[in-house]
Amino acid sequence: MTPLTTRHRRSAGGLTRKAFLEATGAAAVAALWPGVRARAQVAPTEDARERVARIVREYDSQGDHRTGSPVDAQSGRWLADRVDDAGLVPEIEWMGFSRIGIQAAYVEIGDRRAEGVPLFDGGFTDAAGVTGTLDALDGGGGEIGLAHVGPRAGADFHAYRRATAHLAAVTVTGGPDNGVPEGLALLNAPDFKAPFGPPVLQVASRHGDWLAAAAATGATVRVVARVTRRPEEVFNVTATLRGTEPSLPPVFVMTPRSGWWTCASERGGGIAVWLEMIRGMTAAPTPRRTTVFLASTGHELGHYGLEEFLRTRSRLVRGAAAWIHLGANFGAAVGPGPRLQASAPELMDRATEALGRAGEAPARRLPAGEPPAGEARHIHAGGGTYLSIIGDNGLFHHPRDRWPDAVDVDRVARYARAFTQIGLELANG
Repeated sequence: MTPLTTRHRRSAGGLTRKAFLEATGAAAVAALWPGVRARAQVAPTEDARERVARIVREYDSQGDHRTGSPVDAQSGRWLADRVDDAGLVPEIEWMGFSRIGIQAAYVEIGDRRAEGVPLFDGGFTDAAGVTGTLDALDGGGGEIGLAHVGPRAGADFHAYRRATAHLAAVTVTGGPDNGVPEGLALLNAPDFKAPFGPPVLQVASRHGDWLAAAAATGATVRVVARVTRRPEEVFNVTATLRGTEPSLPPVFVMTPRSGWWTCASERGGGIAVWLEMIRGMTAAPTPRRTTVFLASTGHELGHYGLEEFLRTRSRLVRGAAAWIHLGANFGAAVGPGPRLQASAPELMDRATEALGRAGEAPARRLPAGEPPAGEARHIHAGGGTYLSIIGDNGLFHHPRDRWPDAVDVDRVARYARAFTQIGLELANG
């Protein structure tokens, strides 16, 4: 890992090297927090709440946080500056990436057309697209399938994609049938590196009735999912708090920083808590163990950034003292309360106690050792020790996941207080 001040050798989101360097300077981004350096005093609770609100508001204002986009690059620069404000030297880790650019994506019947977004780990079409009769996924033999799927697809849908003879599929996402408001609530692409199956076009729920009527009559439709791919470079943001006993196994604190749409409550809570942990742990007496903080890009595309981070550090999955995963949606104002996931009962109990002291007892607990959701699954698969917080969201992957209505700032601030304490306990253990 190369320090932020010397590491820039390549472009980000289309910026030249020189422009990227200039953009990361203090003059390029308004300083909204006073600088905080090591040994600073922990701010009072009301200041922490204000910081959390500011971080989520700023993150929301940046736009759609899709991996490899200009917003992804801008957001990473912004986050590096916030790490510096919180008291650590930020670092950037580059990785190669194949960015998908949507050229045309729609379903067309006669003179009526619905624009959409293709599934990023499925097939694509040329400019002419695919034409055939429309029917249900399990229907009467048409060439193009129709279903309500998303933003969470189950095993049945993935099995369909692997086995179907359909030339393409259209999925209606969002809306009451999917448990979210009307709109285009997109699916993640867990197989981004190894795409499979026919082209799948995702369209908003307002088109559902029209498409269902067309399927009932076996109408002829055309599906276009034309994209380009180009090499790009994306990056994770990291920072390291050196411990007093560097030979001890380290602690890792990870949170994703990318996603579909603005994702204010899906990602904003984790980013705010991650930064508060940096601030609090840097201000406390130096812990025994080194702590590495990772904010990874590529969440919606198979956890791309985390996989790349682990690819060259596979021994640390099992060799770390613990991994703390600040996952999706635990700061959402809409949806059921978050749940804890842990590799062992003692970690689950430690977190439950700390959250209880902060006034945020976990609503749900996954039985310790069961396969977790989110990025923690990589640590679980590698036999590592982990603690994870993750939630559900009534605006999951939805364009209306926006500041301020979608975010419970008080809950996020309580989680920040609890996880800072947990981080210090693990780093001193």
